[in-house]
Amino acid sequence: MKILIVRLSAIGDIIHSAVVLEFIKKYSPDTQIDWLVDSAFSGILEHNPNIKKIHTIDLKKLKSNKSFKNLLSILNQIKQIKRENYDFVIDLQGLLKSAIVSRLISKNIIGYSFSSAKEGIASLFYTKKVISDYSENKILRNIFVINSAFNLNISADEVKNKQSHLFYSASDNLISAENKVVFIVGSSMEQKNYPKEKFLQLANLINEEIFIIWGNEQEKEIAKWLENQSQKIKSAPKMNLNQLKYFISTAKIVIGNDTGPTHIAWAMNKPSIIIFGLTPVEQAFQTKINKIIKSKTKVNHRKIDKKDFSIKTIPPEDIYKIYLSFQFENF
Repeated sequence: MKILIVRLSAIGDIIHSAVVLEFIKKYSPDTQIDWLVDSAFSGILEHNPNIKKIHTIDLKKLKSNKSFKNLLSILNQIKQIKRENYDFVIDLQGLLKSAIVSRLISKNIIGYSFSSAKEGIASLFYTKKVISDYSENKILRNIFVINSAFNLNISADEVKNKQSHLFYSASDNLISAENKVVFIVGSSMEQKNYPKEKFLQLANLINEEIFIIWGNEQEKEIAKWLENQSQKIKSAPKMNLNQLKYFISTAKIVIGNDTGPTHIAWAMNKPSIIIFGLTPVEQAFQTKINKIIKSKTKVNHRKIDKKDFSIKTIPPEDIYKIYLSFQFENF
């Protein structure tokens, strides 16, 4: 059997979707799995032994430059992928754009039902529609689709005991976190960011050497500000996705906002604490080494309140208490 998984973006969502690969191969080892992803995020999937081929399209580029040339380029990319003649396509994104792309590749598509998809209209393009409450844990929703596609019964306990499902190449210029605490201070939205002043308070409570990961100039400024406040805080160098995966795999613990790099820790079975404000905690999967802390505001899973800056109200002392609960010698 030959299948294509469509999950175009973004890093955190791709990580949450990639967990299914281990279980497809476990229960259907002869299945060839290919993946379609936006080229901007393909690095997060690279070197995964469970993926035969990674296809990329440049939808992010098209969004920023809606030219006929860019559209034609994407259509040509999709045409090439269609020639693979997949038995079926699994759309784990549930958006109109992912559904259209899937339909251009194959007539046999598995995806979420109208009430289950993020954009219900996407379900009109699917031949098999899976019902799964949109407020359910996002990782388990992906597993539920795979259960339906392959007639399996993968349980939450199996997911808790999963293998690491992100991989890196040793040929790159790798940088180690040296078993130190790692803070991730940025995200895609300002409302999701824990204040730098409170990160500093948390660092002082932990009182250990800490690396700060950053991905853009704004985050770099925060990292440098924190570095200037304490001799125990160090700004990590700029890293590509391969280096980032390795760096996090060598950390003692990752503490950060609800963003892709923080979720890498869960994917690689490293201790982590994710700080949530306006986004739902169902974006994460809690285990004995992967914890979350959430502000007191309620979340509408369908419509995030962008006026919600409640993450700022979480006391650093509460995060520190969770940190103290870890028995690192047992990991």
